Amino acid sequence: MTSTALMNELGNHVTQEIVNKVKGVYLFKITGGKDWTVDLKNGSGSVQEGAHGKPDCTVTIADQDFVNLIMGKANGQQLFMGGKLKISGNMAMAMKLEVLKQMAPKEGVAASAAGGAAYASDVIFPEIDKRIKEDPSLLKKINGVYRFKITNGGDSKTWTVDVKNAPGGAKEGEEGKADCTVTVSDEDYVNLITGKANGQQLFMGGKLKISGNMAMAMKLSQLSAPNASL
Repeated sequence: MTSTALMNELGNHVTQEIVNKVKGVYLFKITGGKDWTVDLKNGSGSVQEGAHGKPDCTVTIADQDFVNLIMGKANGQQLFMGGKLKISGNMAMAMKLEVLKQMAPKEGVAASAAGGAAYASDVIFPEIDKRIKEDPSLLKKINGVYRFKITNGGDSKTWTVDVKNAPGGAKEGEEGKADCTVTVSDEDYVNLITGKANGQQLFMGGKLKISGNMAMAMKLSQLSAPNASL
């Protein structure tokens, strides 16, 4: 299936419910294909060939990668980190969180949870701090400051992960101005970092909250068309 055929199919599945959830206009620049405007903001929504109006989010991706992404054969975050999926604007900050998953030791997290630590995620941030300082190239790759608000029952703890200003690192509390603020429960964060939970699923389920317009990029999963119709 080509991106053109898939876009036409997606147009048949735009519903008012999706428009109400997403409230955004996407411009897809398909290399090896065409430009498409997916309007999930105005009226009952639409999918049109070409650039129409002002997009909230512009996505550049190859024809086959787009098809694989929508069909569930490719991971959006992996495509993004590999430079195959380009998203304009600061919203890209949210898509770089995948890097952090590669920086935390699964053994340490499991041991902390088994030991009954108040916050199982406490073991993650010191390790992230260590690895950021050991690999200065991360500052250029990510170039952002994250604020993590970790909830645990009725309590919460805040961490700042600076992957922007040398030497970088992770500190408990609020340090400076954050480019991206993430609110997630202690358990969900541990599951996310250890690969037991999917970031997009947590986001769509309201369990992972990201501040700012960058959230637009996380709503791309709404475009997935039902497999039965494909």
